Amino acid sequence: MVHCVLKEMAVDLDPNDPQIRLSQFLYVGKEYPDYQPGNWFVHNYFLAKNVPSIEELAENIEKQLLPVEIITKAFESNLVPNPETLVFALAVCCRQMKSETLRHAAYAALNKICASPQHFILFIKFASQISKQKELDANSSSKHGWGQGLRKAVNHWYLSKTPMELAKCVTRYRGRYGWKHKDIIKLSHPVSKNPGGEIVFKYIIRGLEEINKSFDENSEFTEIIEYIKNVEDFKHCSDQVRAAALLETYKLTLDHVPGHLLKSKEIWNALIPSMDLHMLLTNLQRIHNLELLRPNSPTVSKVTEQLINDENISRSKVHPALVLVTIRDYENSGKPLTYEKRKIREQFDKPLPAPPKPNSKIIDALYKLLNLSFAHIQSTGLRYMVTINMNKVMLETHAWRSGNVNGAEAGCMIALALLRSEKNVTIATFKNVGIHTVNIDKTASFGQAMRRLQQMPVGNVNLGKPMSWAAYQNNKYDVFINVVDQIFEKTDTSEEALQAYKAKVKLPNTKLINCAVCSSSTYRKKKVDGNILTINGFDATVPVIIQAFAKSLF
Repeated sequence: MVHCVLKEMAVDLDPNDPQIRLSQFLYVGKEYPDYQPGNWFVHNYFLAKNVPSIEELAENIEKQLLPVEIITKAFESNLVPNPETLVFALAVCCRQMKSETLRHAAYAALNKICASPQHFILFIKFASQISKQKELDANSSSKHGWGQGLRKAVNHWYLSKTPMELAKCVTRYRGRYGWKHKDIIKLSHPVSKNPGGEIVFKYIIRGLEEINKSFDENSEFTEIIEYIKNVEDFKHCSDQVRAAALLETYKLTLDHVPGHLLKSKEIWNALIPSMDLHMLLTNLQRIHNLELLRPNSPTVSKVTEQLINDENISRSKVHPALVLVTIRDYENSGKPLTYEKRKIREQFDKPLPAPPKPNSKIIDALYKLLNLSFAHIQSTGLRYMVTINMNKVMLETHAWRSGNVNGAEAGCMIALALLRSEKNVTIATFKNVGIHTVNIDKTASFGQAMRRLQQMPVGNVNLGKPMSWAAYQNNKYDVFINVVDQIFEKTDTSEEALQAYKAKVKLPNTKLINCAVCSSSTYRKKKVDGNILTINGFDATVPVIIQAFAKSLF
């Protein structure tokens, strides 16, 4: 029932409605439709004052439970590119003082939204941070500290796990975001009715020596104690070969690896076969820099097997955009330095040694993965028109946030991902008068699609051209996507063209996505149109945001 109500909400309600604004925050990090990929912690997205919609809903008795329902729906969509927004919004619900009913509902949702240990600890960080800010209710002292509601929810998170599950959680993630399980348990005081759980809590607070003294002779808990001992043994092991053997034997992950073993070739060789594709792609340059991917190295075949393994690809459902960014970064020996890092580098005379040249076998495997990954994109069943600016600027300017991918490549990836997954997609380029449609085969590789786009005529960019052309042709589309280098306020007629198109073809819910892939920001309109999304920059999250917006999830 909730899902039906929220689905209708996304289409029918005013974009200024707090329900819509909260959904927008969960997906794009702001309460208006403007998305910028990047590190949202650095740019202060996670402040309670940035989500006023939660308090507005909490004040309305009829809508006070909607925030948790909206958060849960977004969580279940699997299309939220930065799940930290879900965790933060839940923490705001728990700390607001307008509705006690909403607080209880938010605490009850903690186990679902923050099922993973890292998200649970992040929730604790946010809840504590919001208390310190004193932004929700400056006159109330009851929201500060660890009240009964928070303690009960935190204790339930710990006590709902079996002793072995709990042992695996706390040994894998001892702490995150400046908080440790030890700190949290000292504040919440969980008491396990299961003696095995008590062993784990004692280990967290007092360490391995204490449980050795108390339970060494008790065979009933041998499995848990042995597991904890083995993980501790691994974390303090200085023999790299033995540590790698322990890692394989006990199926440990990168999260278990202590700092002194992070540059060990033996450890990485042991990790690679069990890595999922996201983790492998994220750490590929790191593995390469350790000189593990030199020609004829046995690690090369391990990595290539993982990259083109059908089962891995199907399970991970890695998006081709992430693969493309990884390819370009790997071909260019890593991500470009940020402005801050470049400035620091210039202050020192000694540049860092260049990493070994990229391995051609790895690059070949990545291109195979790129082609295979298109098969796992979820179809929306909607009709799309993607118009790309293919002029010289787009071919020579790097995309913001993915500095080794140029603007034209970002546009090609957006278009090809839709072409491969949807039945009705029109691809076009801008020309001086109107647009020029491009015929690209559905089975085309990324390289073939790029070459085809580069053969097309180029001309002046006007974001309203695609809608005007479609209205004249009487072609029906659900979503228009413009991919350009940047957007200028004086020449942006896209909103007016969209309104004219919707009136002409009688499709009131048609959406428009303007992607300024080479620009970090654009102007913000005073009046927000909920059917228009602006995207600045490009990374692997951009196609996910496009899909979520097309499906009217925010």
